[in-house]
Amino acid sequence: MDKVQAEKYLAYCFYLAEQGSGSVSPNPKVGAVLVYDGRIIGEGYHQQFGKAHAELRALESVKPEDVHLISKATLLVSLEPCNHYGKTGPCTELILKNKIPELVFSNFDPNPLMAGKSIRLLEQAGVKILGPLMEHEGHQVIREYVCNVANQRPYVILKFAQTADYFLGKTNTRTKISSFASDLCVHRWRSEVDAIIIGKNTLEIDNPLLTTRHWAGKNPVRIVLARIARDQRLKWNAFNKDATTYDLDDLGLEDAYSVENLLAKLFDLRLGIVMVEGGAQIFSFFQKSGIWDEARIITNKELKIGEGLAAPSIRGHLMKSITLDKDIIHYIAKNRPY
Repeated sequence: MDKVQAEKYLAYCFYLAEQGSGSVSPNPKVGAVLVYDGRIIGEGYHQQFGKAHAELRALESVKPEDVHLISKATLLVSLEPCNHYGKTGPCTELILKNKIPELVFSNFDPNPLMAGKSIRLLEQAGVKILGPLMEHEGHQVIREYVCNVANQRPYVILKFAQTADYFLGKTNTRTKISSFASDLCVHRWRSEVDAIIIGKNTLEIDNPLLTTRHWAGKNPVRIVLARIARDQRLKWNAFNKDATTYDLDDLGLEDAYSVENLLAKLFDLRLGIVMVEGGAQIFSFFQKSGIWDEARIITNKELKIGEGLAAPSIRGHLMKSITLDKDIIHYIAKNRPY
């Protein structure tokens, strides 16, 4: 398969991989296709943590009348296949067992102990290799996993809504800023992360549910950076039975000031992606620590309130912007995208 043709199929692999958002963390999102003579005969993606990998899904999707083509097909995958026994068997073994003659991949495994091992093994076994290709696009798909491996902590997203004059809201008063369309978007984001973090002020002023009730998907774990007596928890929506909730005592933390300690605890709980939803003091802790990876800022272009809680000033690299109703949403990466 030539490079131009391979990149077209890899772009589809990236699309497939993204379908696993919210279900595979702390594993990486991966998509795969099997192509024979310009036709996709199998496709799949990693759908759930601990379950079948994308390569197996692609093989299982091949129709009975096309099974004989597998040994003549090219396997394209968004990430270097695994070569170890974990919750599933190694994908390299699967490739060799099915006599797949050619592999195209986008990125090497970001784990330095694993990077390139699968490719070398397959090459030595006679499999034709093309890659890495489209590394920037492939890296974007697995950026959360790369952060987990490189930093041994969750990928951190700062999310907030601000007025046109850059306030989070009025002091000690619940202020509705974003549109319903943006709320839907936020609920989708929640379905794609492992945990949401809020502080005591947000709990007491907004009394949020922190669920995905407007979107089909799992509810994330809720982290409240305060000490809430057990006999007082049921008065707060964030402690209802819709999802698991931890406060400082549950996490064994003395206070909310050490972002490093907090993230270490969350990583121990296998929470690979977290979204910080406020309030101002919690945003301040993360900004001062310098430990965050992405910001998603919803700005109501029409609403001005004159005074209140100042919104964080975020510096980074704009990845994209979208408009929803009266809001504009900026996606900002702390570091320049790979």
